[in-house]
Amino acid sequence: LAGGMTRGEITVVGGRPGHGKTTFVLNLLHNLLQKGLKVVLINREMPNIEILKKLIVLESGRISYTDIRRGARDKETHEEMYSTIEVISSKYKGKLFMFDDIRDIPRAFAEIKKLKPDVVIDDYIQLISVDGIDKRRFQIEYIMNEYKWLAKTSNPKFTVILVSQLNRAIEKRGDAMPLLSDLSEGGTIEQTAECVLFCYYEYKVLHDQAPLGKFATKIIAAKVRYGETGTALFGFNGDKVKFYNDKTEAVFG
Repeated sequence: LAGGMTRGEITVVGGRPGHGKTTFVLNLLHNLLQKGLKVVLINREMPNIEILKKLIVLESGRISYTDIRRGARDKETHEEMYSTIEVISSKYKGKLFMFDDIRDIPRAFAEIKKLKPDVVIDDYIQLISVDGIDKRRFQIEYIMNEYKWLAKTSNPKFTVILVSQLNRAIEKRGDAMPLLSDLSEGGTIEQTAECVLFCYYEYKVLHDQAPLGKFATKIIAAKVRYGETGTALFGFNGDKVKFYNDKTEAVFG
């Protein structure tokens, strides 16, 4: 559904708060790093320390985000946490570069040009500061066009994954299923991106009335320039920071 995420192209991941955008992106990040790719991750909403907590949970597979957030008290969890930190330090060294103190495009691009990554993940674009442009619509247009130009003209080229917020108006609809028109300042985002993926966690909207239940979610490929649109169903466990192949796996973590 993602159409390959080719170098020089942009994939946008969109969704409302609580629908698993960051978890989805971190699962992508984990897989990219497993393949030996170099990734720059720009965290504009969450500090690096919180992202690291999530990566520890994801890499371990045995502890939960709640355990770390509340302060793990039992010896087994402590040992698992610190052994996982050692694994991350070894596996991700020279491959993952995270920033949580970059507000604007020029500094972000300076780091990207210096590091020459395979993939850049920017979470999320509505928090990028743009000087000299007043209207938000034109700011987003500038951000998308600049990322597009840098991605396709860099040597080597890199893939861009941009996280975008959706308009609040989506919550007034009955099913709240994301559409391309729900992208914040969406015209430019839709036009510039080769691929637009939406995270839709039905349980967040319908709670106990959700037909899919608590441990399943959808990834909707709303635009795929070089592939087919459609929907993929995954198991989902936010406390384990993980997407699964099916719901049963997610229930048992």
